[in-house]
Amino acid sequence: MTLQAEAIVPETARGQRLDEFVRAQVGDWPVAAIRRAVAEGQILVNARARTAGWRLRAGDRVAWRLTATREVAVPPEAVALPTLYEDEFVLAVAKPPGMLSHPTPKERTGTLINALLAHPAFGRGNRPMLLHRLDRDTSGIVLIAKNDRGTQAFAPLFQAGAVRKTYLALVIGAPETAAGLIDAPIGRAPFLWPRWRVLPDGKPAQTRFQIERKMDWLTLARLQPITGRTHQIRIHAAHAGWPVAGDMVYGRRANERLLAETGIRPSRHLLHAAEVTLTHPATGQALTLSAELPPDMASYL
Repeated sequence: MTLQAEAIVPETARGQRLDEFVRAQVGDWPVAAIRRAVAEGQILVNARARTAGWRLRAGDRVAWRLTATREVAVPPEAVALPTLYEDEFVLAVAKPPGMLSHPTPKERTGTLINALLAHPAFGRGNRPMLLHRLDRDTSGIVLIAKNDRGTQAFAPLFQAGAVRKTYLALVIGAPETAAGLIDAPIGRAPFLWPRWRVLPDGKPAQTRFQIERKMDWLTLARLQPITGRTHQIRIHAAHAGWPVAGDMVYGRRANERLLAETGIRPSRHLLHAAEVTLTHPATGQALTLSAELPPDMASYL
């Protein structure tokens, strides 16, 4: 089967990745197949080949020609996932830390998708469509569209930034004020590591924060990203001088000092997607979902 079409990027999708935009347009099509089509020049932006991670601008013309090919099967795996909410459109679960959201060419098992394929919500021919993702080590709420209606109803909310997300993090040190706003642009530096960092010419990025509890070395902070840049919370926390505990990418020195002074060595960055608030697109009702802290974070409190 071949799928060929084009679309104009709306203002609500400004800054979205090329592969994510096409996936939202075509529905249940394998991400790997979309990225392969990008690499082969079958997906064009304004008649030019781009990378899968190319950030789109409003008014861009995206054209694609996708051909279905045989996929390596992703096996269902019976893994207990706490269900936080479910209706005919979406399912919300609590992802444990250490679980990859989506299979990769190297990891075909042990992911959230493997677990969802064994979930009763997807036992009638429906395939799970992640409406957003969390890093492997980040725990907490993930919303999944159960069918095409769910994708069409909820995906625009995420694209338009109409979903408020609240995270809890254990950070090293503490903010100087009980609450505030971090306003620091984030961009990609091709010749530095880590690639994503605060840069003067980066894209606007803002994160609200509030102190929940102070301890000797660690602070429990509540953070709400206003924008949705890659690794935004971790980058902003490190930039503010209180990196996330266990984050060896953006806070290596602080974590090495934490280990030397206290013996504390988290096995992952201690970041948790604790709450999601949105207006249900079908019912118009306000919907707030919450996920309890996982045991490793709770143990430090």
